[in-house]
Amino acid sequence: VRRLIAVLATLVLSGCATLPTELDVQSGPELVAPTGQEFSYYSPAGPTRGATEQEIVSGFLAAGTGPQNDYSIARQYLSEDFAQRWQPATETLIRSGAPAFRESGGTVQLVDVNVSARLDEHGRYSDITPVESTTLRFQLVQEAGQWRISAAPNLTVVTQPVFSVVFREFPVYFVDARYQYLVPDLRWFPSRASTPTRLVAALLTGPSEWLQSSVTSAIPEGTRLTINAVSVQDGVARVDFDANALAADASSRGVMLTQLRSTLLQIAGVTQVAISVNDSPQEIEPSELSDATTLGTTFALTDTGVQRLGVVEELPLSGTGNIVERFNPLHLALFDGGRKVGFSNEDGVYLLEREGQSLSINQLSETETVVSLEFDSFGSLWAFPQDAAEPIEIYESRGSSKTLISNLEGTRLWGAISPEGGRLVQAIERPTGESRLIVETISRDTAMIPLRTNEGLELRPVVGKPISLTWHGSNGLRVLEQTASGLSALSEYSLTGPRRALTMPPVVGVQLLSGSSSISTYLLSEDGELWILTGNTWRQGASGVIALSALR
Repeated sequence: VRRLIAVLATLVLSGCATLPTELDVQSGPELVAPTGQEFSYYSPAGPTRGATEQEIVSGFLAAGTGPQNDYSIARQYLSEDFAQRWQPATETLIRSGAPAFRESGGTVQLVDVNVSARLDEHGRYSDITPVESTTLRFQLVQEAGQWRISAAPNLTVVTQPVFSVVFREFPVYFVDARYQYLVPDLRWFPSRASTPTRLVAALLTGPSEWLQSSVTSAIPEGTRLTINAVSVQDGVARVDFDANALAADASSRGVMLTQLRSTLLQIAGVTQVAISVNDSPQEIEPSELSDATTLGTTFALTDTGVQRLGVVEELPLSGTGNIVERFNPLHLALFDGGRKVGFSNEDGVYLLEREGQSLSINQLSETETVVSLEFDSFGSLWAFPQDAAEPIEIYESRGSSKTLISNLEGTRLWGAISPEGGRLVQAIERPTGESRLIVETISRDTAMIPLRTNEGLELRPVVGKPISLTWHGSNGLRVLEQTASGLSALSEYSLTGPRRALTMPPVVGVQLLSGSSSISTYLLSEDGELWILTGNTWRQGASGVIALSALR
């Protein structure tokens, strides 16, 4: 390892000896180790004496990979006056391919960039499909005989690999309309000392458009920071709001603090959050809201019944020992410690309930084409029929049933509900053969029974047809995709962010389920073999498995 580090260091030093004249020149930038709240970054080079106008612009764009000290290296390429006014946090462009440089009028440089995604000032990531071409304009002047940029767009430009190093995902937490559970809104920022301030600013700005119909914030509208900074001292993030925050009642104040705690405690070194109003400390107790971020314990359905994975010689759940023989189930769902077991077969949907020594099995519907079955975190059982135009059937915890109308066309391949119960994702194959991942929010009544789904995001699978999917954490999806050759590929999608390819499964899979922190993902093969992804390695587990389910 030491030898490798030495070789890399030599490459870095030799690569930085000259200034690249094109942005795609690989100069072996150094990756700086984290210090304090700074994360790992590239360390770009500053301008060299006698650099041409194009070299200055190219170097400036390359310096957008280094946000340390508020992009201090990039500011070296700017005129003394403009260096104070440039605002790099306004926007980030993620480019595809090499930029093209053009001269316009002697002191003006134009750069054509193909943009595949962009990030706004509040950290909201949006893909751009198809790739969009944009032209950036740079005005240059001479200062002390050296070319410097006197006017430029308030943005930075990076490639997708650089973005993955420089930026981190930070969920900003809002709350459902009933103040029952937290809902994350994924944002992307460089991990810097100013990140707490940007997170609170994003929270004050409100949720992303696709979440607005189903979430809210307990922070009163119009509330602002008294100074544009959230300080962190001795592990305490101090948030000082203006007088608008006083409009929150006692209940809302507790939710407000919970939102801030969930948003800020993800930052290394922050252990507490203190709220003040116009520098007057506020005594607030946080509310106890559901903040589920992962799915529960994983169970498997086999010929011997429903059994918890990872426990040696554990008996099957009571009452499940002969359901395979009697019902030949295809899908499985669990709730309330396993006292409620939902399953479906070619004749419909069933519910097994245990209460004390009593046991009952009731048929809930005669729907024959269920593609996935799942309890949400409030006890409602969701059955997703194969025809995407057919409504989703929901069986409430009180025993009654209802349907949610679907406006989708095509074949429903899978459906899954987020850990906190506020969002739903469905894999749909349209009549044209195109596949999409449709992410919607869920509105509920006062009893937390689903009322409707709301239009949200549409993600395009990039490998092939989705076969199964699972929520991975609170902000991402893991998707089992079928390649053109019929093999299985595993991908991870942020709801708003770049896709990441994971280690390809060694078998053709039919179901995917996220595991615990130590076990990344469970995969069920078409032959009933259970495969387990730990780190980047697949290993085989049990055989004879029919279906998997996470306990809600």
